Amino acid sequence: MRETIVCVAVSECTWKNLMRYCFNAAFRANRHRFDLAIGFNGYDPEAIRFIDALTPEYLLTRPNTGHDLANFDNILKHVPSYARYILMHDDHWFFDEEWFDRLLLLLDSTPEVGVFGNLVPYDVQGSFKEYYDRLCTLAGYDEVLGHGYPHFLQGLAGIYRGEVIREILTDDGIPHLHRSVQTAAQVFERVFSALLLNRGVHFAQIPPGFELFLVHRDHSIVLIKLEQAAHYLDMGDRDSAESIFAMLKELRPDDADLTKRMGEMRAGRRYALPRMPSP
Repeated sequence: MRETIVCVAVSECTWKNLMRYCFNAAFRANRHRFDLAIGFNGYDPEAIRFIDALTPEYLLTRPNTGHDLANFDNILKHVPSYARYILMHDDHWFFDEEWFDRLLLLLDSTPEVGVFGNLVPYDVQGSFKEYYDRLCTLAGYDEVLGHGYPHFLQGLAGIYRGEVIREILTDDGIPHLHRSVQTAAQVFERVFSALLLNRGVHFAQIPPGFELFLVHRDHSIVLIKLEQAAHYLDMGDRDSAESIFAMLKELRPDDADLTKRMGEMRAGRRYALPRMPSP
């Protein structure tokens, strides 16, 4: 048993994301350094065969209800206690083979932070607020009502100290419904963070910024790779830059703006490149 466990939420409808995103080369390069728990909503024999190839220490199947909140809750309640937990969805991934070391270093160097993840403003307003207030009341989470919170953890993904997870489990685990209601999942995603914030747990954004290290699908990898290509062009290594452009073209073949931006970079017009947020 290792000190860190990576918990991945998968479903019978989305498991092929593992091939393109989560179980990439950077993930596999570090596989020997952590225990792996796969929570599988539903059942698909082809998916199970694919997952078995990565020899997870835990494979937990359940009915495909409750979305990923219920899936994570089931994982945490069925694995032993660890010093660190990394929660990911099947479409989260890292592009840097040193991702595992960097996450551990974040925790070691900032003892005041309990969770590092992708932070989203805690937006509760309009008709969603009415639903939020009603569901929190019906589910018994009145303690989060009437409070302003700065942010919540996108999809619950990130790295957690073990004591934070144990705090979650002493409070009956992750809030969720036993039905697949998307709006309810969005409410409880926020409630989960609110409960921890109420208990004094501090969150922080994984540097260098939102979805720029713990990547979600291909939302921000374009920006990351464009900056890498710009660096290669500055160093005179056009072949490496072109290999990145080819990858981006394959990723987004119909993105006219991206094609234009790459052309401008080839011509030396760097102003076309967006700037990375500060850590």
